[in-house]
Amino acid sequence: MKKSLFQSVGLFLFCALSGTTFAQVGINTGNPQATFHVDGARDNAATGTPTAAQQSNDVAVTSSGNLGIGTVAPTEKLDIVTGNARIRNINSNIGIGGTDRVVVADANGVLKTINFNAYSLFHARLTANQNANSSITTLLFGTPLSTSPYYSYNTTTGVLTFNQAGNYLITLQASFVNAPAGTQLLIGIRPVPDADYLGRGSHYNAVATSGSVGELMNYTTLLVIPTAGYQVRFTAAPNQNCTVLATETGSTGSGNVTSVTIQKI
Repeated sequence: MKKSLFQSVGLFLFCALSGTTFAQVGINTGNPQATFHVDGARDNAATGTPTAAQQSNDVAVTSSGNLGIGTVAPTEKLDIVTGNARIRNINSNIGIGGTDRVVVADANGVLKTINFNAYSLFHARLTANQNANSSITTLLFGTPLSTSPYYSYNTTTGVLTFNQAGNYLITLQASFVNAPAGTQLLIGIRPVPDADYLGRGSHYNAVATSGSVGELMNYTTLLVIPTAGYQVRFTAAPNQNCTVLATETGSTGSGNVTSVTIQKI
């Protein structure tokens, strides 16, 4: 009986000292703002909502199970207002490419995962064979097989828009046919509106070509994109008329030969 009385009195004193009811528990504060609220520096006011500076040393657990560090009103299961998170003894397991995901933070600091390979990659193939002459021809690629928020591509105009500044590795591959001997095909990257080439490569054929198997060339370069919204187009410019092939068909089979691949690095 005496022990039960002491327990009851102790519980009453704890609630009285914390200034709360059974619905909320405060430690170092008589003004708890959540189901469980610790005022680390004991600097909160006796009434009202603590200021941001006062909350910076607080820890709170809400009725919905959200844990806040530096905030008394967490909106996520773990909500850290500022500072670093650290794992002192993280495991040494090696990630698995293609299935493991990368953790990133959105503009509000909320963590989420992405498939890094798919997220940063753009790849599109030439829609159909295109005739090219001595003028600069814009290569029209089809709906991208792989893309991400980094890029927007207009299949009608052939204009690609970079939605984020940064460094991008670009590979252009092309095959050309129906070309007289001595034809030189130049493929390149030009800004919109047109100006000097940002990157270009060329291939020369010593003999005339015809049919469905052409002269294959590829070119890789690095572009430093200065601002979001920067636009480019991919072009072909031979010194004589020719056909840029979308697909080659020969004795070994058929497949796409003209394409563009971009990787943000």
